Amino acid sequence: MKKLMVIDGNSIINRAFYGIRLLTTRDGTPTNAVYGFLNILLKLLSDEEPDAVCVCFDLPAPTFRHEQYDQYKAHRKPMPDELGVQMPILKDVLDAMKIRRYEKAGWEADDLIGTIADKCEQDGWACVVVTGDKDSLQLVSDTTRVSNVKTRAGQTETISYTPEVFREEYGFEPIKMIDLKALMGDKSDNIPGVAGVGEKTAMALVQRYGSLDEIYANIDDPEIKDGVRKKLIAGGDAAKMSYELATICRDVPVDFKPDENVRRDPDNDALYALFRQLEFTKLADRLGLAPPVDAAPETFESECVSQIIRTAQDARDMLDALRHAPVVGVRADTGLDIAVAVDESQNMAHILRRGETADYEQVLSELMQADIAKAGHDIKDTQRQLLGMGIESGGWVFDTALAAYLLSPTDSSYELGRLTERHAGFSIAAAEEQDGQLMLTDDVSALASLMSEAAAVLALRDIFEPQLIETGMDKLLHDVELPLCGVLADMEHTGFYVDKQALEAFGDRLGIQIAALEKKIYELADEQFNINSTKQLGVILFDKLMLPAPKRTKTGYSTNVEVLEYLRDKHPIITEIMEYRELTKLKSTYADGLMKVIASDGRIHTNFQMTVAATGRLSSTDPNLQNIPVRKEVGAALREMFIAEDGKMLVDADYSQIELRLLAHIAQDEVMLEAFRTGEDIHTVTASQVFNVPLEHVTSLMRSQAKAVNFGIVYGISAFSLSQDIGVSVAEAKLYIDSYFAKYAGVRQYMDAVVAEAKQDGYVTTLYGRRRQLPELKSSNYNIRSFGERAARNTPMQGTAADIIKIAMVNVHRRLSAEGLKAKLVLQVHDELIAECPEAETEQVKKLLAEEMEQAVSLSVPIIADAHAGKSWHDAK
Repeated sequence: MKKLMVIDGNSIINRAFYGIRLLTTRDGTPTNAVYGFLNILLKLLSDEEPDAVCVCFDLPAPTFRHEQYDQYKAHRKPMPDELGVQMPILKDVLDAMKIRRYEKAGWEADDLIGTIADKCEQDGWACVVVTGDKDSLQLVSDTTRVSNVKTRAGQTETISYTPEVFREEYGFEPIKMIDLKALMGDKSDNIPGVAGVGEKTAMALVQRYGSLDEIYANIDDPEIKDGVRKKLIAGGDAAKMSYELATICRDVPVDFKPDENVRRDPDNDALYALFRQLEFTKLADRLGLAPPVDAAPETFESECVSQIIRTAQDARDMLDALRHAPVVGVRADTGLDIAVAVDESQNMAHILRRGETADYEQVLSELMQADIAKAGHDIKDTQRQLLGMGIESGGWVFDTALAAYLLSPTDSSYELGRLTERHAGFSIAAAEEQDGQLMLTDDVSALASLMSEAAAVLALRDIFEPQLIETGMDKLLHDVELPLCGVLADMEHTGFYVDKQALEAFGDRLGIQIAALEKKIYELADEQFNINSTKQLGVILFDKLMLPAPKRTKTGYSTNVEVLEYLRDKHPIITEIMEYRELTKLKSTYADGLMKVIASDGRIHTNFQMTVAATGRLSSTDPNLQNIPVRKEVGAALREMFIAEDGKMLVDADYSQIELRLLAHIAQDEVMLEAFRTGEDIHTVTASQVFNVPLEHVTSLMRSQAKAVNFGIVYGISAFSLSQDIGVSVAEAKLYIDSYFAKYAGVRQYMDAVVAEAKQDGYVTTLYGRRRQLPELKSSNYNIRSFGERAARNTPMQGTAADIIKIAMVNVHRRLSAEGLKAKLVLQVHDELIAECPEAETEQVKKLLAEEMEQAVSLSVPIIADAHAGKSWHDAK
């Protein structure tokens, strides 16, 4: 039997809109509902493999039900603007996908779906109805199945209702869903039902009597309680009307034949253009879409003026030409075979290859000198590769990945091919890849690919540079981000020395503690089981030990941290399990994880990510050295294992309350400014203000709570979150926040003003002009809008702090070199810099780090950087 899948368009796009965070294009067009709908659609097509597919939509015009009952759907809120603008976009996408859609004035999508299901049955087709509502469950039959879709936090779950599944859940036949709604009503559609009769009572009545008619025929049955009987008698007319309203019509006059909806290949050109406009790059890849043939400008796909540089004379000619070029595009593969594009509009490029280019390393070194202006993509990674060959590079004037990141810092990817398709309108030539890395072979296509990428760099530079100038971020790129690439490459190349034996011993100690905890947990459970298995742990806690289960998931009991916290005082096994989890995570993440990444030189070489955080902060991966616990005992133990080599010291310098000082400067709050100018402890001052006590009467608890308020304000904390952090009621936390703003009136004024300005402009900026677009501020959804408001308040502080530490890093790196010091920066952790230096340079480096960090910016309050030295990170902290 052939199968048709019919989708309730309005229901699924609503589920997608509310289930996925707000996404927008660069111009602010919301796309999350369309994106979510398409992901649900593609998953269903893969799972169901239907022969045909179509989508039904409601129209805004009233239906026959509104004529029957003028209050039908009267309480339903109007569609949010962010969703409304996506409806026509979705329909355009479906048209381009060649998926038929049906809508008819006077009828609802449910009625069209019911009619389609009946026509499928008549023509010998199976029908799968996809909806997020339960209205269509009345359609379930031997030939019609309802797939009920739920979306939460971007995750989609479906329950497939066959007659058997429905009967098991409800205890009666699917068609009786109408009788159930006639009794209990439907708040979402404003179907009244019988006043006072809820779902539980309605279910019991339908299960016992089978239908609305039979219930009223047996109204005097003693089994019906007197109170329920009175409600049924009083609501008889409402029940009949509700029955009619809840009944899906199956005879809508619509021209429908199942075989006219068979799946077809999409219109590549139309769908590609739409996806490019919507910035759905991954979806385009998933569907195998390609740019229209006539949309791609000629790139390096045919003959080239020059290909591989082989002779010394070729190299000299190339280098002379490059020195006279305004800027050249450079692209390297993992083996440092390099393509150099001179002009993206001409087939003019050069390739340097190991084993083929004469004096390869010398030529490469000359190419990387400052007298040749170069543009690249992720140039920090290329610079690190070059350092591995002993080549220091200069002359980098542009980075297309960093430029794209500055222009749109919340994008999920800045991969060169995607940027080229989105902004330049063509695809770079395909290349052979291995483990996700470009591999250059003798194939013409591979040569063309590398050259095409180099040309793409130049094309994107021409597009991005004017945009950076227009938005005022060109200086940020050229004065901060580009110089920082060389600093980070040097830090990655240098690495951080580790006491391998101490780390191994630490892992062994954790292993002993974990084994002891396992034994204790098994004793308390009176059996052995897999503690790491959520399912097995749930059985032990909730079935065997009979602990209350506050939360269940689709697959069983939840044993997440919130559940364990709730159960902490209800059985001694909970404390042991929580400690077991913490220690096993420490062992796998840090002890075992760090051991695996110690290089042959005894150092860990982390990778700094420059295009991840929307605020401009750097992040660290492979491994992440920025997330080592700060205040916990284990954090101190781990920091003791990061050490200086023999004869050297570590110098650690960090800013004192940089974000609060920035808040004082930006908000120009007189109370806060005065506290920083006089050197008072800001947390004590805040405690004095919030709790209305003299400074000398502030207790350590008051200061601790005030500290949480201070930092919470910077991060836009809510009263609920603050209450969780400091262990007070929500009302108390709100009182603290209100009191804070009453005393720091300038901060309150700033917080209100920055949100209002961001709503007007659509973005916020740091003191250095870094922008963050905030389309969330225009959302009608309270949670999404609240997120946008928090981001508007804290981005200027967090982002400016990120800019300042970057400036400090560049200045420290330059000065270390200028003064001929052997010290090297080895790590940055947000507002903290760590350098390794010969013991004789220790005091000079301490002074240098503090000076450069304090002089990186001039504010209306002092900037303080404290520097300390020690043999380990822990001792220097």
